[in-house]
Amino acid sequence: MQIFEVAGDRFLLRMSLGEELMASMREFIDDRNIGAAVIRGLGASQKATLAYYLMDEQRYDPIPVEGFTEVVSLIGNASWTADDQPLVHIHAGLGRPDGSMVGGHVLELVTGATMEIDLEVLPGRLSRKLDEQIGLPLLDRYQCSGITGT
Repeated sequence: MQIFEVAGDRFLLRMSLGEELMASMREFIDDRNIGAAVIRGLGASQKATLAYYLMDEQRYDPIPVEGFTEVVSLIGNASWTADDQPLVHIHAGLGRPDGSMVGGHVLELVTGATMEIDLEVLPGRLSRKLDEQIGLPLLDRYQCSGITGT
C-alpha cells in the first residue's frame, strides 16, 4: 500500500493488485492508533465477498463475487470493539462488465488494478458494543478531548 499524507488528518491510500482491502485497512488503523475515521474509495476488485445481513437470523449471508469488477462506490468507517480491536465497517457497490451491479457489506475484497482510498481521521475515539437484540456491534460511544457521547 502506498500512503500519501495529504493533511494531518487525511490520507490517500493506493492499494496494489492482489492486496486485500479489509486486512490492509485494519492494519493501517491499528498501526497508527486511529481512534475514528471515515473511509471512501473507488477502484477495481478481482474477487470479493460481500454480504447481506439477515436480521431474523442475526447473521450475514455471503455474496461471492468472482472475477474483475469496478468498485464504483465504497464507503465506511473505522472504530474500535469492546475488546480494543480495530473494526473497519465498509459497504461497496461493484460494477460488472455487463453494467449490472452488486452491493453489500464487505467481508473481503481483493484489489484488482488498483484501489484508491480517502481516509479522513476524526478526532477522538469511536467505540462499538454488541447489541443483543440486533446481533451486531453498533456504534456506542464517542470520546474526544474530555467530551463523551453515548
